[in-house]
Amino acid sequence: MKTILITILLGLTLQSTFAQKEKLFNGKDLTGWSIESDGQFSVKDGLLTVNRGTGWLRSDGEYTDYALIMKFKFLEPGANSGIFVRTGPESSTEEGGWPTEGYQVQCRDTLAGEYPLGHLIPYGAPPHQEQFFEDVLKRAYNPTGKWNTFKIICEGELMKVFLNGKLISTAQEIKKNSGHIGIQGENGLLVFKKITVKSL
Repeated sequence: MKTILITILLGLTLQSTFAQKEKLFNGKDLTGWSIESDGQFSVKDGLLTVNRGTGWLRSDGEYTDYALIMKFKFLEPGANSGIFVRTGPESSTEEGGWPTEGYQVQCRDTLAGEYPLGHLIPYGAPPHQEQFFEDVLKRAYNPTGKWNTFKIICEGELMKVFLNGKLISTAQEIKKNSGHIGIQGENGLLVFKKITVKSL
């Protein structure tokens, strides 16, 4: 009897854990997403492609505290995109047509300069405090044409960005506590796959 109860409890725990994890990209089409500002996004052979346009791709759902995991690959040197987190639904009418409120984790094929890969950029959101670990970024990065993995954790007023399992950025005093997830088009050519979000 004791063994049966343990088995049942373990099953319920696992079921609860799996229920919290959501596949944001089904590998077939853009179900669960909306293209904003005439962005150039498409799906083929299980990959979500950003085809050099601007605009952005917005999740239909909104999220608060979560771990977002996605694989991405730059298809040309310097390819530029970004991952929007805790982002409002409205788009700017200015060039680019990106969100007016929220944060962007830079997804650009560059390791230096003002906006390197993994750097957090506010879009009409309150100021935050960031620590960026450029030396770790350079060690973790896989070059153009190779797959990389982002893990972006949003929890309360804290955000953490991991690249290929290495912590490359932390941000505190994040005052906007919920919103959509998005992918930016910024004239770069790159692909994404295996996009999941897990509630914390």
